[in-house]
Amino acid sequence: MTTEESLVLPPGPPPPRYHNKNWKLISQGAEARVWLIPSFFSVSSTTTTTISSSSHTEAAICKERFPKSYRHPALDLTITKSRTKSEARCLVRCRRAGVHCPAVLSVDNNAGGQQLQTESDGENKVRESSCLFLEYIRGCTVREYIESRSSTLGKDDDDDDDDEPKAKKARLDNDDNDSPKNEKERGTAIFTLIDKNALHVAYEIGSLIASMHNANVIHGDLTTSNMMIRNPPSSSSDDTNTTNTTTKEEAEEDWKAQLVLIDFGLAGTIGAKGGVSHEEKAVDLYVLERSFVSTHPGSDDLVSEILRAYKSKCQKSDSVLQRLSQVRLRGRKRECFG
Repeated sequence: MTTEESLVLPPGPPPPRYHNKNWKLISQGAEARVWLIPSFFSVSSTTTTTISSSSHTEAAICKERFPKSYRHPALDLTITKSRTKSEARCLVRCRRAGVHCPAVLSVDNNAGGQQLQTESDGENKVRESSCLFLEYIRGCTVREYIESRSSTLGKDDDDDDDDEPKAKKARLDNDDNDSPKNEKERGTAIFTLIDKNALHVAYEIGSLIASMHNANVIHGDLTTSNMMIRNPPSSSSDDTNTTNTTTKEEAEEDWKAQLVLIDFGLAGTIGAKGGVSHEEKAVDLYVLERSFVSTHPGSDDLVSEILRAYKSKCQKSDSVLQRLSQVRLRGRKRECFG
């Protein structure tokens, strides 16, 4: 068919058997590919007016764990299916506990795969991939939100306005601080804007993580790239109208961020035998701290606000934060004894 011939697929293993030209590849890593399905749901015209509020769920995300040719087929199949089931279980558990995360729409652990020739019989057999269909979250990541505001401030940092909140400048320990690359970064990336909205987002992050830990679920990869804001403030267009500017400022003043946790690929449940692992929760927080240090320098106040919200919302916060101080001393590696 001409549609199949004109379809340009990305390099790597073939996509699932039900892939079509409307699918869009969002990202691809070593473990999985993330596809955007623009029309996953079919809404009839007779009920469109009654479910207009759920129109954002018409699109969906397909997270495909493709087969790995370097692993034994039986082992690869077991690992792929196990990780897909584990991620789905963690998402369902979080949803039941009231944690804001994507809804699980469908799971397919037999989505086709690539043809591989076995050494025993010489026949071509299909290595299966696993697909997890999730709710499509519109918005931006927390990282994009912080960096967009921080970079704007960095370019205009020479203007000293007492009315504007000041950004904190991070210290650079590198010896080549005068290099052109660092000079460019000095104008954007090393500035983190600390204001009311940024602290509000940080508090919501801490509350979201606390509710997840209360459900005995650990994320495993807590970064600002794995947190999305459903309702980011509208991007300001260069409008000279004073009334529009005033309205925008008032809207930002009353803005309440709606955060969503995504990418539960490394997530897991704790307390399977009745015990609660404060170590795993503390490592979760430590990973988040290190991500803020590396991605958003000068954001110590945001980290403090996250921990303040976590302490007020998490049921076992005192034990977890006490464990976190020990994890900071030795890093995220587990203890050998005890």
